[in-house]
Amino acid sequence: MVDYSNWLRDVSDDTKLSTLSIPGTHNSAAYHMALPSVQCQDASITEQLENGVRFLDIRVSKNILHSDDQQYNLVVCHGKFPIKLLGNVELSEALDEVYKFLDSHRSETVIVSIKQEGSGTWDNDHDEFGNCIWDRYVNKNKDKWYLGTDIPKVGDTRGKAVLFRRFGVKDQQRKSQFGFEASWWTYNTSNDDRGNLQVQDWCEINKPEDIGTKANYVKEHIKRAVDYNSTNTDSQKLFVNFCSGSNFFDHECWPQKIAEGLDQDKIDETFGKGSGILVLDYAKTNDWRIVREYVNKNF
Repeated sequence: MVDYSNWLRDVSDDTKLSTLSIPGTHNSAAYHMALPSVQCQDASITEQLENGVRFLDIRVSKNILHSDDQQYNLVVCHGKFPIKLLGNVELSEALDEVYKFLDSHRSETVIVSIKQEGSGTWDNDHDEFGNCIWDRYVNKNKDKWYLGTDIPKVGDTRGKAVLFRRFGVKDQQRKSQFGFEASWWTYNTSNDDRGNLQVQDWCEINKPEDIGTKANYVKEHIKRAVDYNSTNTDSQKLFVNFCSGSNFFDHECWPQKIAEGLDQDKIDETFGKGSGILVLDYAKTNDWRIVREYVNKNF
């Protein structure tokens, strides 16, 4: 039986992360009481990690309640909205959960995606956002991160967070030590191949009938990953497959409804060895069934 809190323990050190089937969560910290269109999870980051999730999607904003240095204590958001009805959740809180998990599960690694969203303006011609992430969050905890720009092997990342950087950096020297770059892909894409990164992130679910279309895109991307990894055991391509999507104006297209629809459309029937990163909403659904079936494909 798989120990989902330590499942990477049974994976060889020489295995590339890109050749695994890795369950992830979309807007991972959005598990607090919030607007139904904003909440994306129903379990904490710690619970997610203990149940097998190994990719976290975290979106952050300046703290616009402050105009001084406190504004750079970044808060987690979903689009323009805070992820909690009362009070903010700071990025430092989310990362502390990751660090504590890795301290007690030294065989594991967690891929942490960080993206700039929300309110507040940034001078990114001068790397204001990137410098904030580096100075306040990464550099002071450098021993807790794998910051290589390559696709690493499991053995290189045990006990560490792997930075999946969804923001650009202009400073070339900084860029060379600042994680895997995934700063952009085409919006609303069903398949965008960036060479070392291939993404499915079709998210404009305008009506309930579109959920079936989304399910097909998810299945097609799983098949691409499995087919590629079956013939490229030293894979240099990371497949990322978002199961998320929404329409703010139609409650039948809010995150929980889409998660239920993908489950009903049996996306799990396409799971295989080397399926890539599958980014889920409401990952706890049916006692983590999708997460656990996905992990099981590694064995």
